Amino acid sequence: MTEGMTRTTRGRARRGVRIGTAGALVAASLAGVPSGALAQQPSAAGQFNDQTQPRTDPAVAAKPADPVRVGPLAPWATDMAARGLTFDINIYDFYQANPSAGLRTGEQSNSAYFVLSMSADMQRLANISGGTIKFTQTFFGLVRNLNMAADIGDTTVGYQPPYNPNSNRLSLLTYEQKLMDDRLVIEFGRTHPDRYYGLPPCNSINSCFQDLFYINAGFTSPLYAVWGANAAYQLSPTSYIQAGAFSVNPGTNALSGYDWGYERLSGALVMTEIGYKTDYTMTAYPGRASLTGFVNTADHDDNFKTVLGTSRGLNPGTPALQKTGTSGLVLTGTQTVWRADGGLVANPHPTAISLYTGTGYSFDPTVPIRFNSFVGVLLQAPDQSRPNDTFGLKMNWQRLSENYTQFLSDANFISGGSGAPYARDKFIFEANAHLDVGAGVIVEPVVQYVVNPNSFWNPYTARRAKDGFYGGFTLVVPLGTLLGLAPG
Repeated sequence: MTEGMTRTTRGRARRGVRIGTAGALVAASLAGVPSGALAQQPSAAGQFNDQTQPRTDPAVAAKPADPVRVGPLAPWATDMAARGLTFDINIYDFYQANPSAGLRTGEQSNSAYFVLSMSADMQRLANISGGTIKFTQTFFGLVRNLNMAADIGDTTVGYQPPYNPNSNRLSLLTYEQKLMDDRLVIEFGRTHPDRYYGLPPCNSINSCFQDLFYINAGFTSPLYAVWGANAAYQLSPTSYIQAGAFSVNPGTNALSGYDWGYERLSGALVMTEIGYKTDYTMTAYPGRASLTGFVNTADHDDNFKTVLGTSRGLNPGTPALQKTGTSGLVLTGTQTVWRADGGLVANPHPTAISLYTGTGYSFDPTVPIRFNSFVGVLLQAPDQSRPNDTFGLKMNWQRLSENYTQFLSDANFISGGSGAPYARDKFIFEANAHLDVGAGVIVEPVVQYVVNPNSFWNPYTARRAKDGFYGGFTLVVPLGTLLGLAPG
């Protein structure tokens, strides 16, 4: 097996899909990437209902003042909650196809995530005020075509398809402590930075993520937990700061999450964020903004050079030159700009239009992505009888590092292709929707058209990635609520 093939295989073993939130529902996601700091892509990273960090979207953190459970397991779950133990189950199914885009067109894939979670209230169990133990286990099934990312190849479209080499994975095992009237929240254990930083501003699980976090910063798949700790402090009702550190473990996604003695620590990912947020209970036109910085201390492959100073693309059997550390900044924001009622009516779900963005810049030219920015518009609750529905349009512009496009061209040439230059700039145009079909079940269709895609996930191929369409949908089923385990 050539070094190029080895690199591609490593990348495939670390991909996934992101799960975001659907109104007051839970959500999650996964991700993957090559080696070193080039960890994973976005995907199943969960913004769970019991997340209490000050930066959390109020729609996610909100809980009923008087929780009511309805379903066959409601009596038992209510009794257990009174004792301090709560449970939930959520199912996410991802389907996607590339009818005309990428390296091999006309492919399809599917994967389902069965996310089981439990929390233990330490006030009730051990008289520790503000303490909570959290546990989440994810099971994967209904899998079809694990090679979808290599079929598409692209740095954005290519890693949306799920890839899960395991049948199950430990996703969360932490202790959380609230202090200072809940203004300070500390959490540590097996967790993931995607649970705290750069909260997605859009409303589509399968396509709302910031590539710099996964391709450059080295996020592993968010449902594949790593060692980490985070501290967040609420400065005011509308502002917060937070900082955290997380382990960088190459190959961790090939493990179960319980193989702690087998993980190899190669560095640390240090994250900081300052943010501001309001909601409809505070102002008629709420908004949210966060500025996130990251530093990954692990070594990563140089974009272009081998240890001998030659081209990586033309010399796939020669080890890549190693570079130490990488860093970047990401600005995330959303703002409501229009309401059908003019903001004169108290309504938690008004018919409204909001604008959003996620823009990131890398200070390091030796990582694949130098700049990535998406901007979008979201129409919320166009029909007041369906307050949770949204429809959106988005445009994503990504610029690769110049020497990385040269690597892709050289890799294409030595594989029998033309070796023609790859464009540094890529554009993705997207339409998406978030539809409440009843009983808390959500369907999120998405259609994208990509211009100037690349072959990041499959560089050593003679094929050239084609402009074209990508589409799919995410189905979210709150099984815990339907069974009565969790409040409706």
